[in-house]
Amino acid sequence: LPENRLLPTELRHEALALQKELEFDFQAPGEKGDSQDDEYRWAGLEPPKVMVTTSRDPSSRLRLFAKELCLLVPGARRMNRGRAELGALVAACRAAGVTDLLVLHETRGRPDGLTVSHLPHGPTAHFTLSGAVLRQEVGGLGGAPLAAPHLLLLRLDSTLGKRVGTILKHLFPVPRPDSRRVVTFANEDDVILVRNHVYRRRGRMVELEEVGPRFQLRPYLIRLGTLEQGDAADVEWRWHPYTATAPKRRLLSAT
Repeated sequence: LPENRLLPTELRHEALALQKELEFDFQAPGEKGDSQDDEYRWAGLEPPKVMVTTSRDPSSRLRLFAKELCLLVPGARRMNRGRAELGALVAACRAAGVTDLLVLHETRGRPDGLTVSHLPHGPTAHFTLSGAVLRQEVGGLGGAPLAAPHLLLLRLDSTLGKRVGTILKHLFPVPRPDSRRVVTFANEDDVILVRNHVYRRRGRMVELEEVGPRFQLRPYLIRLGTLEQGDAADVEWRWHPYTATAPKRRLLSAT
């Protein structure tokens, strides 16, 4: 550089060869590189765009639960399913720049399933949903807080637990430091308890107030593709409840 001369030819060839070798090994800043895939490599640079929909012909309770799920996830929007098929639904979400598609399922008017599909390439996680309690059933609530919450991921420390935690936490935007809202994903015997609270400081004391909704999630399938691919997508993990060691294993926590 001080002499303003070109690099020697052998050094230029060596630099080009190194660049080609490193092209597919680049990691984002702060990334540990232990994920099976890199779908969330650039997550956090922009707020996620989440779309919530239901199965066809939803009950009034499922429609209300979908609205409250939009209150739980900041910036999420609800879309009426109508007669749209999964392929058209996912294509419309891709065209609109949606990052995550959430599909709620029910049985006889009771919400019992949640599918989270990360766009544009996956993964897709399937959860059993139980114990859904709506905001109006929690009682004594004011207006729904819309600020981005702080997240607590408790006892999701196994390889599978970290993968599920990654899928869930990237539904939420980065919160402000002064946010008074907390969403908790707590693992209890491989069941993820989802709670939504706001807190207030009273001197040295901190008061928690639950604002709902409240429900439990249990993962049973993770595919590497998107929702419309179905069985064509590779299975990353599947729950096997009928194996001999199933009652003794803890899948989401390391202990």
